[in-house]
Amino acid sequence: MKRLFILALLIFTTTTQAERIPYLAEISVQLGTEQNLPLSDEIRFTVVSSNSEAILNSLRERSNIKVDQLTSSSVVITLKANSRSIGKLDNRYLSSSFVIDLEEESTQKFVSGYKGSNETYADIRKMAEYVRGYITNPTYIHSFNVASRTAKLRSGDCTEYAVLATALARAEKLPSKVVLGTVILEGNDRVVSYGHAWSEVWQDGHWQILDPALYASNFNRHFYLPAMELENEGPGYSLDLVKAMQLFPVKITHLESN
Repeated sequence: MKRLFILALLIFTTTTQAERIPYLAEISVQLGTEQNLPLSDEIRFTVVSSNSEAILNSLRERSNIKVDQLTSSSVVITLKANSRSIGKLDNRYLSSSFVIDLEEESTQKFVSGYKGSNETYADIRKMAEYVRGYITNPTYIHSFNVASRTAKLRSGDCTEYAVLATALARAEKLPSKVVLGTVILEGNDRVVSYGHAWSEVWQDGHWQILDPALYASNFNRHFYLPAMELENEGPGYSLDLVKAMQLFPVKITHLESN
């Protein structure tokens, strides 16, 4: 299983990314023929994938995303920038696990550094800023590390940012989870898309996005398209990572403001 995960990660990982932000692989994105920038806060686009039915099923529980199957190899999706969602909530989103190992010394030291430098512990922006600054060596080819190892190494790609952010939120008694999917980014003169990982935190009755890897980026809008959450946080977590990557788009086409 570990070999399978490493192979998948190498396939989906790139070593040179715009703005030096550690994403997974770039995904081709094409604007609609009459679409110019800037985009609106809500977009509609077609996802091309051989797993279109699985993508459709994975998004049905997302209250903030509208999805329709166009063909056996494509799905039409509508979503808003940085949107919040309503979904299931249970105790595991607050618990320590093999991946989010809150009891380990290095994780606790990482968390205590946040508590010592901020007064508003539940501020998602402050948490993103802290994690962003804590990781001093962003990398682009990196095996998936659990929270304690990431806290010790202070390096990683977007998956490590997401793991640390989730650990920090849980330590602050906020339900949180690691999510893998696609992020669509609008710049001043271009739109790009990448495989990505982020954390989602339950606050004020919604799942809200906590993404230290993109904190203070130069992009004007971030659109998050989840593939699946990391449900298996035990030693077999790599199976969930492979499943998520199979739900990444092959390409995105006909993107336009809705």
